Amino acid sequence: MRLSKAGLGIVAAVVVAWIAVLALIIALRPTGTETRFEAAGALEQAVAGMDEDGLNVVGLSPGDIYGEEWIAAAVVCPFATEQGIAQTYEADASELNLGTEGVPEDTNYLLLRDAEGGQAFDRIDRSEIDLCTVPLQGYFDSRVMLPLGKTQEGGWALLG
Repeated sequence: MRLSKAGLGIVAAVVVAWIAVLALIIALRPTGTETRFEAAGALEQAVAGMDEDGLNVVGLSPGDIYGEEWIAAAVVCPFATEQGIAQTYEADASELNLGTEGVPEDTNYLLLRDAEGGQAFDRIDRSEIDLCTVPLQGYFDSRVMLPLGKTQEGGWALLG
């Protein structure tokens, strides 16, 4: 069985299109050392919106911001190591590539968990939002409001 010239052209076009799609998928994959998920950066965006509105104190629910599928959240503060995160939160932080130093001093993470045990880490610069000003132990219900206040330096911090 032989294909006509038009048939060969169509097959060649489909193969070229498939190769282009695969190349695009590979090019667009995350290359950073941190987990990036669809809602990454959502808390920072929400707080920036509140800042633009001139608010100085807000209450934000991680479940509302990141999505209802995330039923629990935890704050991971500077110097927490992969092993410490595994023990404290039963979470695999190997994708964060923290090294022996642990979480950098200028960084905190919001760890989100879903009902099936899935997890996501959202990296947050502490100069923007410092969630480590009040020590939180373990997971909390993601529907709980996090009280945040504007700092004198222009960032935001968790209020006690």
